[in-house]
Amino acid sequence: MQAKVERIHIDDNKRIIVISDIHGDIDSLKELLMEIKFQSDDVLILNGDMVEKGPKSLETLHYIMELSNSHTVYSVCGNCDAIARAVYHEDRNKELLMYLLIRKDTLLNEMCHELSISLDENSDMLQIKEKLKEHFTKELEWINQLPDIIETKNFIFAHAGTRPNNLEQQKHNYVRSTKAFMEQGLSFSKYCIVGHWPVSLYNTKKPCGNPIIDEERKIISIDGGNVLKLDGQLNALIIPHKNANEFSFHSYDKLKTGIAKDSQEESTDSCHILWTDNLIRVMEKEEEFSYCEQISTKKRMWILNKYIYEDMYGCHCEGSTDYKLPIKAGDVVKVVEITNKGYLIKKDGITGWYYGSLLM
Repeated sequence: MQAKVERIHIDDNKRIIVISDIHGDIDSLKELLMEIKFQSDDVLILNGDMVEKGPKSLETLHYIMELSNSHTVYSVCGNCDAIARAVYHEDRNKELLMYLLIRKDTLLNEMCHELSISLDENSDMLQIKEKLKEHFTKELEWINQLPDIIETKNFIFAHAGTRPNNLEQQKHNYVRSTKAFMEQGLSFSKYCIVGHWPVSLYNTKKPCGNPIIDEERKIISIDGGNVLKLDGQLNALIIPHKNANEFSFHSYDKLKTGIAKDSQEESTDSCHILWTDNLIRVMEKEEEFSYCEQISTKKRMWILNKYIYEDMYGCHCEGSTDYKLPIKAGDVVKVVEITNKGYLIKKDGITGWYYGSLLM
């Protein structure tokens, strides 16, 4: 199927706020909007994946629908949002049921819970779909009408990515789900703003959740890994009044803060193991950490045991790094993990290790 394109006009004197990959995290969304002082004169673009994977998808959807009635809000359909559209199709019932049984934090599961519908392997998904359409008509129709691409005079907004020309000819699966968009070698005549692929996956040296702005190719990627990662953050790209090129951003996460009591130097050679290349070999195991080797690069580092897991393909780890942050005494940081070797912290959106003392 071809992507649905919506073209809108935004006055040059409007501030544009772009947020993607909320993933049912209404609390972070509200905090972020409050911190950036979102107001009625602003234009808010929600660039897909508003629901799924987080704890409050239905509440988040209701909040966004209400916000759309009171403010200038435009929303794009992401791959996670599109899952709810399955209620309008009579096929793939078994696949949808298995998805809902495996993934508990989903919009449709929350809707079933509201209707006191319990799911098991023998549930009649076709009948359940009819009940959901009957009781959640407004919510499902709101999602069903969402465009896949929004285009303005200066910008293109797509959840995962799009080709530079002939927007109407794009396939919706590509627009919602293409991987590693910034590595596909594309360039645009106007800025293309995307989410979907966490920005930390573009850096094999150190994890960073801040938006990536490629001025030469006119691509901006803003997914901060909210909900998906312990050190994830919800990013708001801010396009200011009148001048569409002076971008800034503001981020929010739920991590506790601490104050560094000691200074430390930045590591000169570091490795960030991405979940897209996370096959490892355990060399030595301790109570809290294991010394591991990344199979593809032969890089070795200590990895928290709780980040390590096995499947039919071998031994893997969650995103892990040995990067040591540059810290000055008195720096305020965010605390991701407290371990017997040191602190895994965030500073200015970058995650790394700190081996000094921390006041919390």
